[in-house]
Amino acid sequence: MNPTRAHVLFAGAWDEGPGYPRTRSLRAGLEAAGIEVRQCHEPGLGRGKQALLAAPWRLPAAFWQQRRQRRRLVERVRAAVAAQRPRCLVVPYPGHTVVPALREVTDVPIVLDLFLSAYDTVVEDRQLVRPGSLVAHWLQRLDTRACAAADLVLLDTPCNAAYAAALTGLSPERFGWLPVGDPDAPAAPIPTAPAGDGRLRLLFFGTGVPLHGLDVLLDALAYVPEVELTLVGGNRYDRAQARALLGNRLRLEPVFVDRARLQELLAQSQLVAGVFGRSGKAQRVVPFKVVHALAAGRPVVTADTPALGGWLDGCGAVFAVPAGDVRTLARRLQALVADATQVAAAASQARAAFDRHFAVPCLARRWRELLLRLDGAQVEAA
Repeated sequence: MNPTRAHVLFAGAWDEGPGYPRTRSLRAGLEAAGIEVRQCHEPGLGRGKQALLAAPWRLPAAFWQQRRQRRRLVERVRAAVAAQRPRCLVVPYPGHTVVPALREVTDVPIVLDLFLSAYDTVVEDRQLVRPGSLVAHWLQRLDTRACAAADLVLLDTPCNAAYAAALTGLSPERFGWLPVGDPDAPAAPIPTAPAGDGRLRLLFFGTGVPLHGLDVLLDALAYVPEVELTLVGGNRYDRAQARALLGNRLRLEPVFVDRARLQELLAQSQLVAGVFGRSGKAQRVVPFKVVHALAAGRPVVTADTPALGGWLDGCGAVFAVPAGDVRTLARRLQALVADATQVAAAASQARAAFDRHFAVPCLARRWRELLLRLDGAQVEAA
């Protein structure tokens, strides 16, 4: 490690391992841009997010329970900054409670990867609490306080950045975007196993949260008997509905598979299902599953949203349908069954679309732009 080289310091409670590619994508982009990354990681602060989302009324209590771990992280960051001042601190998701604590002890510029708004996730997308409730107000305040403490707030799309600015009432200049990436992308598209039976092999993978619109996909597939679905994830109701509607056209995989198994399933599939929900969040995100599919050389059928259209309109690798529209989705799938050359042509364009928008060199270019913007803002403030 070069002690005199400018670096950034990752500080926070991010999750690591399979299923959590965002922070590794942040790091890969920075390193590809020639920026050294060091870290102060306190994983205990990030645990239990899913349980809290299922019972959001526990969030205030959890906030206080994590104070000791947050203090330990702050002291580690204070020592690291004293040893050598970084160009900036990067706080990966989830960093809502970390950023205000760091802001109190350092004047080093802070970049928060908000990634997911707590209010949007709990109130608008999953609808676990009512808008206007005390918990909803608390979640909005949590988002706002975190964003206000950062010098730059990142989300995954321009649409999401604009949403966060409006939600918090903070200046749009405080917000920026960095697309999702795939740090485990194969070096080349995965060859497709031949079908030869006139059927279309479709892969869905994901948790089945509302933005995925898995119920829309399953209802559409009931009209297209030539499509076979491999289902990874989904909730208990989704999986039961899939069994009832599809019968022997359904291949059920576990709720979670590792990346090696996902690669195998992608190799056995011709088409990947994206998202079909009508929520505002569905309109603003580019899901990881779309990026994973394109990296593997697989075309995607998904809802036609502003976020997706901003990058992938005209790429030739995406079959877009109106969000929540079962009949139109069914007709599109029927057309793809009837003309397999459409799927093959889209597959030939998929990896190129990934390389243009989501590969590590794209993240590196975007990081350079963001860091220059952050440097300029600090000069103006001085």
